[in-house]
Amino acid sequence: MSDGPTTKPGAPDDATNLPQASEKSISNEVRARVPGRVVSIARTPDRIILRLNKLLANPGGLSAFLSTFNYTLYLLAFLEAKSGPLYARLYAILSRISGKPASGVLFASIAAQSRIASLAQLFSSTRVTLRLFGLFPMYAWFRQLMQGPKPGQDQILYTTSLTQCSLYMTFQFLENVALLTDHAILPESYTTRWTSGVTSGKKTSKIYLWAYRAWFGGVLCDLVRLAREAQIESNKRSSRGDTDASARQADEEVDKKWWSDAVVPLAWTPVAMQFSTEGGLPWFNLGIMGACGGIAGLGKTASLWAQTADA
Repeated sequence: MSDGPTTKPGAPDDATNLPQASEKSISNEVRARVPGRVVSIARTPDRIILRLNKLLANPGGLSAFLSTFNYTLYLLAFLEAKSGPLYARLYAILSRISGKPASGVLFASIAAQSRIASLAQLFSSTRVTLRLFGLFPMYAWFRQLMQGPKPGQDQILYTTSLTQCSLYMTFQFLENVALLTDHAILPESYTTRWTSGVTSGKKTSKIYLWAYRAWFGGVLCDLVRLAREAQIESNKRSSRGDTDASARQADEEVDKKWWSDAVVPLAWTPVAMQFSTEGGLPWFNLGIMGACGGIAGLGKTASLWAQTADA
């Protein structure tokens, strides 16, 4: 692509023609009179916004941020709901002390809970809508895998990747079908086989159920991959024998990455089990889902955030 104007997308065409600030500008005057620490504190929101913008622009940044924030909201909504009795007791105490009802204390907490839960649901719907385009990168991945294993690649790892890709494509296809059916974009006749027997709840609930079962299978593939990688690494170290300090340090880095990778499927497993089981799990709740989803996405989000340090 040829070089174009230096103006950022969305900026007015004459943005580069704005007058330059002079040495007597308000900004310079403020900087000269206000202590440096105050200026640094004032610039913190600016730096955070710029770093967040850079994170969202990174490949996978938007998806990672939305997922982590979404599940954090689920956790907050759960904690807010559980804090209802505490607010009720505080309401009673304040009413007893003042001799009249402490208006607004309890109802403000209920309203906050509703707002948090509604925002979490909005983010969830946004993520599902964005995944309408998820089949394109999955197809590119599948096409690459169909060229066969790379030279020297373990056959079990290759087969696991191929299986996982197929399962994730199945999940994404079924979720897209369910979403488009819910919004009356696909004719109901296309999904009658799946929706005709549903007597309560969403008509597409069975489609979503099988979509999440495919997703659960993809999560399990990650566990198989990690187990195989651990076995290969163990065999390599056994055959290598004694190692020097640099080799031991490299092994520690490999172990650190392995455990970091293992956290993700382990955290997703309870969530995948919940949504792939008819009726769900009896011990599962919104708090567990929020904590698991937050933990699963936190590592990637933190890594992407660290890459924006120079913003």
